[in-house]
Amino acid sequence: MASAERAAQARAKQLAVLTGWTGDSPPRLDWPAFDSAFGHVFPADFRSYVELFPPGAFGMVNVFHPLEPWFEGDPRVYVEQLLARNDQVNDVEDRFRFRFGDQPGELIAWGTVNGEFELCWEITADPSDTWNCVVADVRGEDSESYHGGMLALLLDVVGGTGRIRSLDYLRGDPLMTFGRYGEPCSS
Repeated sequence: MASAERAAQARAKQLAVLTGWTGDSPPRLDWPAFDSAFGHVFPADFRSYVELFPPGAFGMVNVFHPLEPWFEGDPRVYVEQLLARNDQVNDVEDRFRFRFGDQPGELIAWGTVNGEFELCWEITADPSDTWNCVVADVRGEDSESYHGGMLALLLDVVGGTGRIRSLDYLRGDPLMTFGRYGEPCSS
């Protein structure tokens, strides 16, 4: 196992402890099919997250989990819906420094905060484990770069570190435990 994978698994377990998740892990995905549909290899931290957590949320923070029912278990549907999710922002001229898409220099959302902010990867030509995250205002008016992967960002948000200015309002949110969709979050 590569060091990036071990580090990602350790961060996913740290997130589970921090948020009280002790439930069953979801079934393993066909990662080559998802990578093929995406046109990139999904980052190791996303894989570790998906393999430990089922579809669910940390209060208002949602990760777009490939096993959510509306993605139909189909890798192409999953990627198509992620791309379509923010397509309208690409039509707003001169208001946003990034475009949404699946090409280097573009953003693709892997999560959302209360429908107000998209949690994204900034795609580059480099290996996906090196991609940084961006917290993007869904209106296309503002964005904040985060130098780290999705699990590091989630750990900062859920842990209330205050390192992400645009999400600072979540600090101290008592509902930052993990809840599987259809089950109440415990505080």
